[in-house]
Amino acid sequence: MKHDLYLAIDIGGTKILVVLFDDASNIVVRKKMLTPDNRCPEDLVKLVIETLGALEHESETAVFENIVAAGICFAGFVEHRNKIVHQAPNLGWLEPVALADLFEEKLQRPVLIENDANAAVIGEANYGAARGHQDVIYITLSTGIGGGLFLNGKLYRGSSGFAGEIGHTKPFGKGRKCNCGGDNCLEAWASGGGIAESAATLWEPADLNLDELTTASVFAEAATGNQPAEMIVKQAIYAVGTGLANLVNILNPSCVVFGGGIINAHPDLITELEKVMLQNAIRPAAEISAVKVVQTALAEDSGLWGIYALLRAKE
Repeated sequence: MKHDLYLAIDIGGTKILVVLFDDASNIVVRKKMLTPDNRCPEDLVKLVIETLGALEHESETAVFENIVAAGICFAGFVEHRNKIVHQAPNLGWLEPVALADLFEEKLQRPVLIENDANAAVIGEANYGAARGHQDVIYITLSTGIGGGLFLNGKLYRGSSGFAGEIGHTKPFGKGRKCNCGGDNCLEAWASGGGIAESAATLWEPADLNLDELTTASVFAEAATGNQPAEMIVKQAIYAVGTGLANLVNILNPSCVVFGGGIINAHPDLITELEKVMLQNAIRPAAEISAVKVVQTALAEDSGLWGIYALLRAKE
């Protein structure tokens, strides 16, 4: 029996995930690969199409002809209605890109594009940790910091599609540029990239017997009792927790879901972030409403499930 297939793609700064869902919400194929150094939009599209062709050959099934719709999510500023990516700093895209058009030309199918955190909040609300909640904030802590808003049972994109950018609230420090072009954004100081940059102001990698300073190495040093590393991590937790408190005060959600590489590696941070939020949020929004703060249930697949839900119109 032929099943319609829905193609979901998550293009990240370090990895690309390609998933085919069937119409019964089953994952038929899941492929993970490293994001290449060459991040030209046309070349990334070519890579994905070649991957689909290889999957079709390996499985000996008609992948392309069974795809009825496709969607892509990534960390970037997406004008949803016009399907334009205005910036995707982690991919080095600083000028507008008609990404959906590039994919539609190759696939000959309708293609939607969405910010990765927007897709993730839809995934968690429909299939993950926020099921049953009507007002949800999703925050991803990874190379950057992103946010998605699910309010009154619907994805909230704002007037043009740029809502939820908690990573670009400010100021959270002094004298540091952000990839968005601004200064002293939360992301510049408390994301994985920001944590590594803070460490680089203190040490050369050789000082710690490392080949390079990374977010993981800063957390590892903090775990050994390295006081400067501990301070960097604590400052990042305080900054993100304060940003969360501001969102809780403004939006009064019933559930906050944290995801991304940092949280997946250090789930214990959620307790610390919740403490900071409770210290800084107004009591009615944080305690009387009993906001639930949890780790993603879908891990790195949150955005893919969100794309699937959007393609199936489960917004």
